This record gives sequence, C-alpha cells and structure tokens, in this order.
Amino acid sequence: MSRELVDAALERAFSADELEKWGSSLGLAVEDGVLTVRFPHRYFADWFESHARDRFEQALTGMGLTLAYECRDRSRSRIVREPRSFSQALPFGSEFIFDNFLVNNKNYFPLASAQEVGQSRDASYNPFVLCGESGSGKSFLLRAIANARSEHGGDGIFVAGVEELHGLYTSRTDARKFLMSMHFFGIDDLQDLARYQYLQDEMLALFDHFHLQHKQMVFACTGKVAGFTFLAPKLKSRLEWGLSVTLKAPDLDIRTQYAQARCRERRLDLAKDRILLLAQRFADLRNLEGCLLKLWAYRELVHDHISDDEFDNILNYLDDRSVTTLSVDQILDAVCAQFDVTRENILSAGRKHELVFARQVAMYLCRKHLGLSFPELGRAFGGRDHSTALYSCKKVEQLQRDDKSLKTMLHALTEKCLAMNETSLA
Repeated sequence: MSRELVDAALERAFSADELEKWGSSLGLAVEDGVLTVRFPHRYFADWFESHARDRFEQALTGMGLTLAYECRDRSRSRIVREPRSFSQALPFGSEFIFDNFLVNNKNYFPLASAQEVGQSRDASYNPFVLCGESGSGKSFLLRAIANARSEHGGDGIFVAGVEELHGLYTSRTDARKFLMSMHFFGIDDLQDLARYQYLQDEMLALFDHFHLQHKQMVFACTGKVAGFTFLAPKLKSRLEWGLSVTLKAPDLDIRTQYAQARCRERRLDLAKDRILLLAQRFADLRNLEGCLLKLWAYRELVHDHISDDEFDNILNYLDDRSVTTLSVDQILDAVCAQFDVTRENILSAGRKHELVFARQVAMYLCRKHLGLSFPELGRAFGGRDHSTALYSCKKVEQLQRDDKSLKTMLHALTEKCLAMNETSLA
C-alpha cells in the first residue's frame, strides 16, 4: 500500500480547505502494512481525536492497513492509540463499545440486556427500550448496540434522534421507504415526539414493518414510556410489547470510576481523596468532566503540580457556575431577547445574517455552559448536522478574541442565563 493511495483516499473524504488547515501537520508513513500517524503535539492529537479521527479511519476502511498514532509529548514520544485494523472502524464512534460503559450492580441488567440485543442476530427483544434520567448512559448504550450489530454487516443501520428524524422527513419525500430498507432502527430522545405529533403515525407504520420483518428496533428516552401521555394509544402499546430497562443515574461509585478513567486518559495524577471529593461534589458527569478538564488544563498550561489551595480555588469557582441546572431553553430565551428573534426563527432553516449569528451565539453558549457534544447541539437546534454546530462554536470563539464588544455581550448573556436559572430555582 503506497502513501499516494492513502492521500487519494483522504482527499475524497475531506475538503481541500480541511486538508489545507490541518492535513499538512500530520506526519504519515506507510511501512509493512502499518500506517503511522504522527502529531506535532498533544493538543493537536486531542483535537484530531474529537473532530477528525472517525472520518479519517472511515476513509481508509478496507485498505488492509493497521493504524498507529504517535505524538510528541514534551520530551518523549508516546503511543496515543494501540495499532488496530481499519476494517474494525465502527460507524457510530469507536468509544461506544460495551467495554467502555461504566457499570455497577444497579445497572448490570440493562447492560447485559443491551449486550444481548447487540450481539444477537435475531430480534428476540423487539422493541428494546432504554429508559432513564439524563446522563444515565442511554445514548451510549444505543450506539454501542448499533456498533455491535454493524459487526454482523454494517449496511442498513439507522440511528438518530427525533429531531434528526424530523429533518429526514422534511428533506426526503421517500423517508418512509428509505427507513423501511434498513435492518436496524434506533431512535434516541423518544420523548421529543411530543413536539412532532405527525411522526407518531410514521413511527406506527415503521414499527409494524420492523416487527413483522423481525428487524431490531431500539429506543432511548428520558423518563418511562408508561408516563408519556402524549403518545397515541396504539404506538404506546406497541412500545410496551418488548423489553424495557431503566438505567439508574450515575451514583458515587460510577462517578468515581468515571473520574479515574478520565484521569488515566489524560495522565492527570490526582490522589484518591481528591478523586473522591470530585465524585461527591459533582453529581452530573458533564460537570465532573468540566472540572477534570479545567484541572488538566491548569496542569498543562500553568504548573505541573496542583497545590491544595489551587485545587480548592478551582472547585470553588466551579461550584458557583458549573453545577447550575441551565437548560437549552433558558439559553435560547436569553439569546432571543438579545437579538429580538423568536425561538422558532432560530430553530428554522432561515439564513438571514442576523438570524444565523444569533443561532451561532446560542450554540456557542450551549456548548460552553452545558457541555453538549456537537451532534447533541445539532439535534437541539432543529436537527442540524454536527459540522454546522462545530463551525458555529468555532466562529464565535474566534470572533470574540478580537471583538471586545462581542465578548462583553457573551458575558452579559451568561449572567442573564444564570440569573434566570437562579430565579427558576428559587
């Protein structure tokens, strides 16, 4: 396998602008069937891991190469990822595998059930419904199931949120026919059907088709189907035909495991008592992740050793801000008031400059304060693609560096959102 064939595959998968921005910074070498990717520093490696690796690997699937990542870490080189075959690339992200799901005795049954659904070639539990609070791991297991099913044959697997499903129906006249051609049907955030009543008739038709053809269906929802009063009786009864499991919110044990795993990944050496304190302090994994990220950044950019005073200062600051229960709706309300637009305008396909900028600001604030992933942002903002969310956040981040008035406005919007949250909690 030559380097020229690798370059040609990447040129087909990425735009010229993308390759110009970061492609030249990659050191690529092919030898004895191994493609070695070398990064100039760990910051680029972290960016690549989050934003480009899945597409990079997918572009080279089937070329018979084995992958090794390396980057320069201060004074020594280290392997970022063990070599792996590109044929093993997973369609929904290599992080979504059952081995990566943190589990204790409260969630053994949901995990074991999900593994059975993922590894089975038939549809014994159909539909399979994952219920639980936000942050309990429903979306993770849905994608892990889809990844496992893809190993039996990667074609015909559909996984999306209700927002994305709505986007499919508004963009394709043959949406039902397209979905019926799938062999696996997975829907996340099922509770969002309350916003799109017309989709219930479509879901009923799809359900009957998939059930009759013995093709697997998996649904994930916040709450329990039994409590969804907005569901049509026929659809509700069908969703209750199969196996429904409830995931418990991450308890202290899971949060401790999570903090330990993230510390190992970032080589952040925190004492056991500090990890336990973080797990006790932050009940939400997103807030815990934000705290760990801040500690890691401090270690990388300021000082190798984090003193007790510095550790306490970071936690005290985050206590004031990160553990608030801000929502997308609160941020949208603040942005709509600032730009004199409606929520419907922001979530629409409108392309007027003022509207686009308001949407970008709202996405940036949701990313910054809620820690939403780019796919989650896309779903929350009218079923947009994750690349749109990524571009929006990056643009606002860049603009505020040179525009003091924009930075002031973003700060004021943050304060307004926090004030709204405090009022709602009072």
